[in-house]
Amino acid sequence: MFLVLISFLVLHGHVNAQRYTDVSMSIPETVEVIKDIQYVNYQDRELLLDIYKPGNWEDGKLPTLLVIRGGSWLRGDKEGFRHVAAALALRGFATVCVEYRTSREATFPAAVLDIKSAVKWIKDNADRYNFDANSIGAIGGSAGAHLAALIGVSANVDSLNPTEKTEDFRIHAVVGLATPPDLIRDSVAKIVIKWIGKPYKSNEELWESASPLSHIDVDSPPMLFIHSSSDKVVPFEQALLAIEKLGKVGVYSELVLIPNAPHPFWKYEEWFNPTMDKAAAFFHEQLKK
Repeated sequence: MFLVLISFLVLHGHVNAQRYTDVSMSIPETVEVIKDIQYVNYQDRELLLDIYKPGNWEDGKLPTLLVIRGGSWLRGDKEGFRHVAAALALRGFATVCVEYRTSREATFPAAVLDIKSAVKWIKDNADRYNFDANSIGAIGGSAGAHLAALIGVSANVDSLNPTEKTEDFRIHAVVGLATPPDLIRDSVAKIVIKWIGKPYKSNEELWESASPLSHIDVDSPPMLFIHSSSDKVVPFEQALLAIEKLGKVGVYSELVLIPNAPHPFWKYEEWFNPTMDKAAAFFHEQLKK
């Protein structure tokens, strides 16, 4: 059964095609932030994360979202998506912004192992921070969306896990903003080659392993893809490849297309709140199951 919903994100008012309004990066006072927690250490390199929670949350477990910034795999700091983390905290989640090793430090699968270590850290620290270890999602943009999708579909792939305990790394829903699930389609792109570490022709299996599309199976989590229909950096047809394969194995997915938006639409006020509303609704629906 082909389980997919394709829709358009409808905005009220006219969006100026030439000038967009940057989203504020300030954190609302109603969001509690716990910063600079070490979640993994590689001898002389420690990786940190920040937690965002609804400030008025008193008790009970919160569904928890990993928030993964983009930046062509060249930038993996935890600050770049703080506006996303805060917005989703306001909508009823604990959110965790993670830094990860970029292609300037280490090639694939380093970043994947880092983020999966963050998944395990969330599960190990669920009681301390009121995370719901059985309701974990991931959201990212562009390269961050690729990483969110890849950790979602590869829990059973030993070579992409820090340890052999699969359940430590399983998550339950993914939202990708401008997701490239098939890196082989960009096999001549220098930024992708730099991240993977080798040209496609020299190691095709490595490139397949780095592509979420290669790992989609019946154990994959439900996924929501939000994409500009006019994206020239990552064409929305990339998302279609993923939802077609997810549908074939019976995993629910959605594709939301935004007309006339730039590639990083989540950076602008014109699209930010509708995107966060849609992502939050999807996570609430899928993580309660």
